[in-house]
Amino acid sequence: MSVEAAGLSPMERLVPEVNHYIKMLDPLSVSGSSSNPVKLGWNELALSTYMVFFIIALILVVAIVFWAKKRMTASPVPKGRAINAFELLVDFVRNNIVGGCIKHDGEKYTPFILTVFFFILVSNVVGLIPGCKPSTGTIGATFALAMIVFVYFTVVGIAKKGGFGYIKALVPRGLPKAVVPLIFVIEFASMLLRPITLGLRLFANMYAGHIILGIFAILTELFILAPFEHQGVLNAVVSPVWFLLLVLMYTLEVAIAGIQAYVFTLLTAVYIDGAIGEH
Repeated sequence: MSVEAAGLSPMERLVPEVNHYIKMLDPLSVSGSSSNPVKLGWNELALSTYMVFFIIALILVVAIVFWAKKRMTASPVPKGRAINAFELLVDFVRNNIVGGCIKHDGEKYTPFILTVFFFILVSNVVGLIPGCKPSTGTIGATFALAMIVFVYFTVVGIAKKGGFGYIKALVPRGLPKAVVPLIFVIEFASMLLRPITLGLRLFANMYAGHIILGIFAILTELFILAPFEHQGVLNAVVSPVWFLLLVLMYTLEVAIAGIQAYVFTLLTAVYIDGAIGEH
């Protein structure tokens, strides 16, 4: 509990406690305190907690893939809830996202799309573990993921159609020549905005979710501790309500972790199809 919040009622403590919590979610913080960046010429390098959990998520995804490969190689019909859940997710991405969005050569792009899906899903789930942070809870990480997707669908589009053909395909066929320049500008700007909107959507949902969870957790703690600090027994009676809301919000955030991975991956597949397909 922060020093600023001492001696106040639970509701009076809420604002300073939330401010303290938001400070701990700062992407340039290490364990809730300011990081000590290393100067590299004109730039600075700091290993924040988000970067640590970004690396942890990457290691977990690699470990899961190798574990699943070993299980599938060892037995033609691997058994177990964990491996069945993994296969279910793989089939879901392959059949519903890739198969539903990419009309031609979908299997060619399935490994990349599966990687995107599992990395975001694992990152989101890790962030829901008490004491952990989601690497997708900072705009830098989500924008980096979005830029990887942007570069990927641009490269496959150019490889499919050629540089001039890719740019030309931004404008649908059959339009009057008078409106072609205007449509080209709109479509080109829309393409450049895709990594921004893709990254912002994921970041905003995950960051906002953790703020909400933090607020309900703080309220639960403050109302439970209130009687011990001579703030009234009635506050302790109210605390289970905040705890119930916390559990409900946590359950919702678990669902959102999967939904956001699905939405990001779905848009990735849509952008790839738009890059390689014809208008």
